Amino acid sequence: ALTDVQRARLAQVADLLIPRASGMPSASDADVQGEYIDRVFGVRPDLADAVAAGLAELPETLPESFAELAALQLARLRSLADAVTAAYFLNPEVARRVGYRQRSVIPIRFDEDLDTLVASVRARGPIYRPTPEPGGVA
Repeated sequence: ALTDVQRARLAQVADLLIPRASGMPSASDADVQGEYIDRVFGVRPDLADAVAAGLAELPETLPESFAELAALQLARLRSLADAVTAAYFLNPEVARRVGYRQRSVIPIRFDEDLDTLVASVRARGPIYRPTPEPGGVA
């Protein structure tokens, strides 16, 4: 779980990633730092540590634009962006405005003959080729 200080910081950086524009709310307007980031972490708990680490990487004074933020080349910026974007589109008002319909579970149906099709691969067992080293030597 994020602390209140981390959530406030997330709201600030999230607005650099998704500012208010073209009639759409900013990330903080869409409450990415609240309920929706918690829902993202419920589905992707691996992002919680990455987001916390990303927030810790940020300079004390945030840049004024996304371009300046990107220029910092922070190791965890991608994790922050992924989590913020996911949280943003979980907001029902944002989803409605962009035309997302209700999400539903789509069952995966495997072909009945799938086991027959992959039997030779299973029987062979795992095999691989080593990845070539730089310079072309494996």
